[in-house]
Amino acid sequence: MKAATLKRLDLLAASREVALLETIQRHNAALKQNEYQRGMLEAYRSRLAASWQSGSVVSAAQARRAGQFAAGTLGAEAQIAESAVRTREQLEAAIADLARLKAHRRKLAQRLREAARRAEAQAEVKAERDRPVRGRTRHVS
Repeated sequence: MKAATLKRLDLLAASREVALLETIQRHNAALKQNEYQRGMLEAYRSRLAASWQSGSVVSAAQARRAGQFAAGTLGAEAQIAESAVRTREQLEAAIADLARLKAHRRKLAQRLREAARRAEAQAEVKAERDRPVRGRTRHVS
């Protein structure tokens, strides 16, 4: 494969690597957001439980709303957990893709170095051929 083609392939791989790094960064941010949301739900639940344990009188409407909120938090927590699982799977896939891409780029770099060595050796051979031999003149027909 020509050196120019190898360079183009490496450039394409480098742009893909940047995209994968951005994807990994987004997934990590999403996981942090999931953890934050999970913490917020837990804090709300703790405050709700503390309000029930204070022994103060609560109206039926307040109790109903608290029950609805508690039920809603369970659904929200399930959605957050599901989202976290999906995000982790996507993150792991992106990390695996990045590892494969880095291996590919290392192979391309090796092939590029080999192509440069071959080109250098060919240039030396050509320069040696083109150099006039002492004592003789070269006749061109």
